[in-house]
Amino acid sequence: MPLTYRGFSAWIECNGQNLPEYLIAVDEEAHRVSCWIPGAVGQRFTVFWQDHAGQVDSCAFITLDGLLVPGRFLFGDGIASRGGVRVSKTTERPFVFQNLPDQDSSPQGTVKDAGMITLKIKRIKRVVGRWANPLQPLPLTSVLGKRKAGDLCVGFGEEERVYAQHDTTWSVVPYEDNAPSGAKPSTYVSFVFRYRSLEFLEAQGIVTEQKKPTQLVRAPIRQVTLPSHLQSEASSPPATHPAKKQKLMTPRLLPWPLVPV
Repeated sequence: MPLTYRGFSAWIECNGQNLPEYLIAVDEEAHRVSCWIPGAVGQRFTVFWQDHAGQVDSCAFITLDGLLVPGRFLFGDGIASRGGVRVSKTTERPFVFQNLPDQDSSPQGTVKDAGMITLKIKRIKRVVGRWANPLQPLPLTSVLGKRKAGDLCVGFGEEERVYAQHDTTWSVVPYEDNAPSGAKPSTYVSFVFRYRSLEFLEAQGIVTEQKKPTQLVRAPIRQVTLPSHLQSEASSPPATHPAKKQKLMTPRLLPWPLVPV
């Protein structure tokens, strides 16, 4: 099931199924929920999040092993997702689990973010429109941290065509009225998914029994069309019947006046 906290939910999907979460922990002081999830080499994934009708605009940011990836806006309700990073105006490279390659240095991100997919949600007010941010170059290497070559990490798949990037976005300010002038929006809630191979999670005792991935069904609105031989019947006016004679009712006196109280 998705992680849910402070009116928001978040989950990771692979092949249309929600990855199971283990050892869920809530840090109320930091407004953060964390868990462990299993990943497999070559598996593509998408980060989903939902605003449960909080009626406040929000923006989200995703970090993959410490690499910051833009999220999306939500306008007080609904579901958003991000399954890749844009590399041109019309293309993206999808998120994918892969083996950590041999490398001598890790210039991107920080050690403490290695092995984590983090979603940060900020409540904001939209101010004015502005030009969209320039595209970011992708790193050539992943954050090493305490991992070694061959361990699981987040990478990017082959470039794919997607919808065209919008030319503009919004400038934002904190939602709170008492925020200092010029302050940036603070994180309202964050969700941390610590990913490892299933074998690692089982060896560490994090996974003691196998959970089945949950498929989240989002049923589209169904439109029913009648067969042609019934459409004429449906469009014709209903048959009329003689009106029934109404029975005469004898008035009955009530013991109290009919006035509002």
